[in-house]
Parts: sequence; structure tokens; C-alpha cells
Amino acid sequence: MEELNDRGFNKTACVVLVSDKPFYEGKVNKGIYKYFIGEFTVYGDVYKPTGARKGIDVISLSRRHEFQWTDLNNSRKYFVIEIPEK
Repeated sequence: MEELNDRGFNKTACVVLVSDKPFYEGKVNKGIYKYFIGEFTVYGDVYKPTGARKGIDVISLSRRHEFQWTDLNNSRKYFVIEIPEK
């Protein structure tokens, strides 16, 4: 979304929907989970945490994006990050 924004798109957004509790609550507060449990901000280099190319594939963010989890139902939460026009 940052890249689209940088290329002239007005207002881009990222919507994240999860049904796995470790993404929004739990004791593990490192690796990929630090963004979603403790900091509620994504930033910097975010590495793929599982599967093939774990720790190799990366998304590099140039800005910090804060968010707040919202309940969808008993087992799902989501957040939306809107990237405003530059």
C-alpha cells in the first residue's frame, strides 16, 4: 500500500482479518507477533515468519503504521490501516 501511495494513488488501505488468537493475544511478544500484540504498530523490515523462505522474504516499510484491533465476532478480529495521500 505504501508503494501504491508513493506512485500516486490517493488513500490506500490494508485490511487484516485473523482468527488465530496468537496474532492478537498471547505470551509470545517477539518476531512477527511483537507488532500485533505489544506495539500495535507495523514498521521497518517485516520478515516472513513461517514456511518456505522463512526469514528470507521481507516487506520493507518506510513509515510507521499504528492500528487498533476491532472485534468482528468471538473468534475473529481485524484492523484497518489507511495510508493517507502524501
